[in-house]
Amino acid sequence: SMSAIEKINTEMQKRPDDLYMEIIGHYIIDRCGADEACEKKASAEGKTLTGAVTAVRNAAQKKAVSNCAVLTPDEVFSNIDKYFDFPADARAQERAMAGVSSASVAAHAAPTAPAAVSLDLSDFL
Repeated sequence: SMSAIEKINTEMQKRPDDLYMEIIGHYIIDRCGADEACEKKASAEGKTLTGAVTAVRNAAQKKAVSNCAVLTPDEVFSNIDKYFDFPADARAQERAMAGVSSASVAAHAAPTAPAAVSLDLSDFL
């Protein structure tokens, strides 16, 4: 069976231009590479990068005000941790933030929904 890292990489390759998926994917891969328990959780049946992205977008929509939802980076990574049941790891979040090359990342909540999830990382760079 595929390792979690292979699985996430495969999903990232299907959407090479999706910066949001790339950031989240790299964060998950980092967690899996550093912790075998995380690797096991992320390789579990039904757990996917797309599922993690959806979980983040759903969390953002719950916070949405007038169709605009903003999550801080730590909220984004905390929601990924919650989705995979990873233990919180501030250092991993810092590494993920350091790996973000673009100042801001915008992702649409869903193709049908007008709400946009906007993640402004400029304050953290």
